[in-house]
Amino acid sequence: MPMLNLELNNIQRGLMYKSLFFRFSAILTIGLLVASPAYAGGGGWFIKPLGLMLGGAMLLTILLTKLKQTNILSFVIMGYIMASVAGLPETSLDQLDEHYHGIRAILSGFQQIGIVLILFMAGLQFNLIDITKRINLILVNGIGYMGLGLLLYFWAASSFAGTVGFSESIYFALCLAVPSSILVLSALENSGTEESLQGQISKGITAIGSLCAIVFIAKLSATGVVSQISDSSTFFSGADSFMEFNLWLTERLVFLVVILMILSKVVLEPVVRYLLRSSELLFVSALGYCMGIAAICGFIGISPEAGAFFAGISVGNLPYRLDIEDKVGPLKSFGGALFFLTLGVEIATIQVDSFSGNMGAIIPLLILVVLIKPFFLIITGYATKLKGRTAFFIGTTLNQSSAVSIIVALLAWKYELFDDRIFAILISVILLSLVISAMGHAVQPGLYNSFRWLVGVLNRNISAVDLENKQKVVLKDHVVLLGFNEIAQEIGEFCEQQLTPERVLLIDCDPEIIKHFEERKDCNVDPVYADPNDPKVWKEYKLSEAKIVVSCTGSDLDADLQLAAYLRHTAPEIPFLAVTSSHEDSLKLYESGVRYVVQTDHLASKTFRNIFSEEIDKPASESFVEEGNSHWKDTRSIRDGLGEIFKLV
Repeated sequence: MPMLNLELNNIQRGLMYKSLFFRFSAILTIGLLVASPAYAGGGGWFIKPLGLMLGGAMLLTILLTKLKQTNILSFVIMGYIMASVAGLPETSLDQLDEHYHGIRAILSGFQQIGIVLILFMAGLQFNLIDITKRINLILVNGIGYMGLGLLLYFWAASSFAGTVGFSESIYFALCLAVPSSILVLSALENSGTEESLQGQISKGITAIGSLCAIVFIAKLSATGVVSQISDSSTFFSGADSFMEFNLWLTERLVFLVVILMILSKVVLEPVVRYLLRSSELLFVSALGYCMGIAAICGFIGISPEAGAFFAGISVGNLPYRLDIEDKVGPLKSFGGALFFLTLGVEIATIQVDSFSGNMGAIIPLLILVVLIKPFFLIITGYATKLKGRTAFFIGTTLNQSSAVSIIVALLAWKYELFDDRIFAILISVILLSLVISAMGHAVQPGLYNSFRWLVGVLNRNISAVDLENKQKVVLKDHVVLLGFNEIAQEIGEFCEQQLTPERVLLIDCDPEIIKHFEERKDCNVDPVYADPNDPKVWKEYKLSEAKIVVSCTGSDLDADLQLAAYLRHTAPEIPFLAVTSSHEDSLKLYESGVRYVVQTDHLASKTFRNIFSEEIDKPASESFVEEGNSHWKDTRSIRDGLGEIFKLV
């Protein structure tokens, strides 16, 4: 079996490389075929550099993917290189436009299309259902996180970057405060924690940050309106103008959101249901809807960027969100390629001195973003009673700026709110934060082990003595569940249904799950709100004296390996069971001394095989009916028993 798995991995790896090779070759071939007539017709001056940029970006993307970096950098780098080859910044864009007629308009068009598509896809990932699952925790931590960020970076803007005035400083602060949805989702997906407590809060905070950025973008896009109201080119020229403008903007944004939500329910849902039959139709229709709403918003005086974002939200909250996101996903790549290539060109127009001469501002600001940002979650986590591990992982997941921040910075620069120096500082900090944060995501567990003492203040646990005295719990020969999920639920019910019900000690760092079991007085589960991966907790609650220990966390291999070593040293006779979805992790856990690994995919496939073998020979009208009904009843029973936390496990 190990040899077979190794061979399968080698085959899969080979197929991946072949796939990448053929995709690259196909794109180059298609590019050459498409470019030939254009080049022959006199458009080669543009097709040639564009083809070189895209081809180079693809090669860089492959390299950066191997290094666990975002592909944003590849497009920015290639855009910068080609612009530098063209002679920027010594030769201005105006001079290039005279030589290559229309280049400025083409770049501007590409940039606007890219911005609209990026924000549409950001809105598509803004899922209201996910946010409402943890509404209290998300709102407190999200508003607190953004509030602390804006305050700190507002101060840093003037102290390090030398910004002048409220408008410049607040926009500068926003650019540094908003975390990257691309990096956050990628980190959560790689760690398998998308639906965990830390994953849900991370996505919620990212959504709040994106929403703040959209409001600021809408303000930037409404510069002309502000000028008409206040007879000034500044955003905040007086109290009356300020209030009038914000009232005007709020009315229109609320109107836009209401109309799009109505449109989503009345029109979009049946239309999308029909379009799902064809990937091509859905893709074209999504593109048309995005661009159409953006154009209408621009026509009636609302920011096209805000229109694209809220259009994405209206589509993303349909019942078919995952199908839609999968089929229109190329829009994100296409929009990102257009925008970040042009961003590289824009960066090349700025004198190198604006970057190299401001390292005294860039480095401290980078430290504030990458290293100080996580501490915001310690403060907000204390207020919401998050455990140290959860707060640390959320904080280190969000310790960067975002692609939306780049859009805000670029628009502020275009509208002359930022000068070249401020824009150069911001772009440098944002891009470097993306690089460093991506590197940190790969070693999060190790970082936490090194800095566990910093978040110890959040680990306020009830002592084992208090637990035994107040709840009459006997921490001897007890069943221990570390983390709660469906497997833990099944074990708990089994223990309760015995002739002599077993007491189960549940250790979890999800406050809502613990609250649920605390309110169930007749339950055989004794909940403890603590970090199940903390060695101090293992000792405090006497895991070495337990009857059996089951780790249901599943997402932290290092913690399970550490616990296996702890039990092997202190109580080798105690059965230790662990849960994972990975075949590779299963082998590592067995090698560390875990008695049995609940490999979910393996068990699910074996169980289904048995069901399949029993049902396949039945008449078509009867096959899988009884099993399906049984599963439906079991699922409903679990839902009814767990109540609101059913959606969290």
